[in-house]
Amino acid sequence: MGQLTIAAVCLIIAVAAAFVSANATRNDPIFSLSPPVKDTAPHSVVPDVPEARRLDLHRTFFTAWAALLLVTPALCLFPFRRSSAKAAGYWLAFWTASYLAFLIHLYWAIFVIFGGDWARISNSPRVSAPVIDIVFAAWWGVDLLLAWAVRDDKSLVKFERVLIYLMAIALFIAGSAIEGEIWLSKALGFTSAGAIALALFVWIVRHLRARTLNAVPASR
Repeated sequence: MGQLTIAAVCLIIAVAAAFVSANATRNDPIFSLSPPVKDTAPHSVVPDVPEARRLDLHRTFFTAWAALLLVTPALCLFPFRRSSAKAAGYWLAFWTASYLAFLIHLYWAIFVIFGGDWARISNSPRVSAPVIDIVFAAWWGVDLLLAWAVRDDKSLVKFERVLIYLMAIALFIAGSAIEGEIWLSKALGFTSAGAIALALFVWIVRHLRARTLNAVPASR
């Protein structure tokens, strides 16, 4: 329960900070009202978000950052969850908290910025893979239900969990480090990628060391 409480507090702080930051920067052109278009002259790019929606645009970006900050601990702890009960508890807590933050971001992006218009979403350069994003959100929700209901991973659950783990890394890192519109978004993405890579490296080293130690008695 303590782990879930910590994650819940982090969720509240992250989302509150996102909305406060959006309100504080509502008059600052931090994010462009025009979608990022490659190989196109600047004068030919038409804004797809009106100035009146700048606050909501900032909320969309800042809640995405909140989800990224919350999902990073979960992705770092993922490899350790089977060998440590504490790691498993924190993984599930932050996996849940980050999903809730992601849903807030998704709501603001789909229903506030785009008005629930799937044609606008599909044709917007801001959204690189809308179908994949929706599938990912639904799959993440199903995985969470399985994680809370089935604590002992079965082979099929284990397989789908590894896939959603890899998909989460790809989408979050690509959406921030690669497709981020400003340097801070890219910095958060690369920092998250570095933390995940470091955690995976530590897990691999520990795993190889454990296998080596277990193989020593057998060789005598």
